[in-house]
Amino acid sequence: MFIVRYKGCNSEIKRECPSMIENSLLVNRQLDTKKAAPLYSYGVLLSLMCSFVIGFWPLLEKLFMRWNSDDSNYCYLVVPLFLYLCWEKSRHFKFFEFSWSPWGLAGYALAMFLIVVGELGSTETLAYIGLWFVWLSTGIWLYGFRLRKLWFEFLILAFAVPLPPFLINTLTAHLKLLATSFSVKMLRLVDISVLQEGNIIDLGMQQLQVVDACSGLRYILSMFLLALLLGHFYAKGRIRHALLMLFVLPVAIVVNSFRIFATGVLSVNGHPELAENFFHDFAGFALFLCAGLLLLGIILVLNKMGPKAVESQPWIDRGKDSRRSTFAGASLALYCLLLLGSGWGLHKLPTTQTIPDRLSFHNFPLEIDGWQGRREYLSKDILDELWSDDYVKITFSRPDRPGQNIFLFIPYYGYQATRHTAHAPQSCLLGSGWMLSETQDRGVKINDAKTINMRTMLLQKGKSNLVAGYFFMGRGRVVVSPWLNKFYLLWDAMSQRRTDGALVRVEMVVADNRIDQAKYQDLDNFIVKLWTILPPYIPA
Repeated sequence: MFIVRYKGCNSEIKRECPSMIENSLLVNRQLDTKKAAPLYSYGVLLSLMCSFVIGFWPLLEKLFMRWNSDDSNYCYLVVPLFLYLCWEKSRHFKFFEFSWSPWGLAGYALAMFLIVVGELGSTETLAYIGLWFVWLSTGIWLYGFRLRKLWFEFLILAFAVPLPPFLINTLTAHLKLLATSFSVKMLRLVDISVLQEGNIIDLGMQQLQVVDACSGLRYILSMFLLALLLGHFYAKGRIRHALLMLFVLPVAIVVNSFRIFATGVLSVNGHPELAENFFHDFAGFALFLCAGLLLLGIILVLNKMGPKAVESQPWIDRGKDSRRSTFAGASLALYCLLLLGSGWGLHKLPTTQTIPDRLSFHNFPLEIDGWQGRREYLSKDILDELWSDDYVKITFSRPDRPGQNIFLFIPYYGYQATRHTAHAPQSCLLGSGWMLSETQDRGVKINDAKTINMRTMLLQKGKSNLVAGYFFMGRGRVVVSPWLNKFYLLWDAMSQRRTDGALVRVEMVVADNRIDQAKYQDLDNFIVKLWTILPPYIPA
């Protein structure tokens, strides 16, 4: 059509016709390239996603196991929320135009360092933070410093990393007591006679134990996530968004106190079944929705207070040239190989460790320093969560110590990695209703030349007292700090190619509710005798 249209042109126009034709063909080729670019970009993103899932699948499986717990099941919503927020910004951010920034490779090196340290030091959360850095470094590699415009989206993605249970239990122990105390005051306001002992509510004929499910533990992190999202969509200005975050803890305490209050009222009025099983879980879900409505109301009130927020100008991403090239193809192939190769190397990392020979706990003695033992066995569900390769669990008693028992529990690990490691007993004890009242490190003199440290905790549950002592033992070391134990695991993995070890737990329940020096002396004497038995079972 172009040639026919200019068939009758003069000599000057005829000389310009070839260049005009070439320009027209170039425009057509550019249009074809722009039409093909999204399909090519989809291929890039799909290749990266498949390489990430295949390469890091063993670590992703461990992450999904953590997500399956009641405290972390909100994590399943995080990735869809991240993708939705990215889609929402697609009008301003050119996701299908790539920058191929080499800084992404530096970020990937940091991510792999965190994952390796997390695996060798059996620090599960650190390994999952490394996975988040893999996503972040991939974004930097694709989009360069344009990625700073997606800071909020990656902040939301960080909620896919669950915190360690023992850390959450420790941080929310006071929250549990506050919720219990507040609910007790509400019960007394409606003339219900109630007595509080720690996290135990005594209603006379019945006792309620306020465990983590009723203390806001399961909802605290998800409520922070909800507050961030509500602030993102409804807050007028970052200051109001930040103020909203300050209301999360008070709202959690009020809402969960009301839940405990309702449970007490139902129990007193002859309907305890309405506070259990399905009704208990449904009440938790309903009150979480109420907490969300309260946060929404707070942000609407904040929007009406203070100066009017200045709306920022919408940011337009200029993007980069996304045409296919030899460099882009080679860069994509290199990054996919990095994802697949590093993931495979992480999967093989535990097989590089040396596992020493030892005696099995099957023949562990049942008599220590006059204490007679009765062997006990764990259920399969508990064993699956313990991850140990061998264990011994014995309850000791003495005729001359009526009502006084010593519980010995030692899980052993031939190697230690994420989800296959010894962990401090605080998370187990606090999660089962014991309240920590005192912690101290005590020296136990094993012989004239050696003294070991043992971390001793005094815990209370109702009228019962528990003295719990523990230490990590392995590779010739005795350590009481969980963090120092993680450091030595990493150090010995690199220097000795060994991460074997055990957690030695010695606990004593006192029947008369009195803890005196004689009780501690009984515990120390037991540990002195136990020390001479352990070496064949826990290699130095």
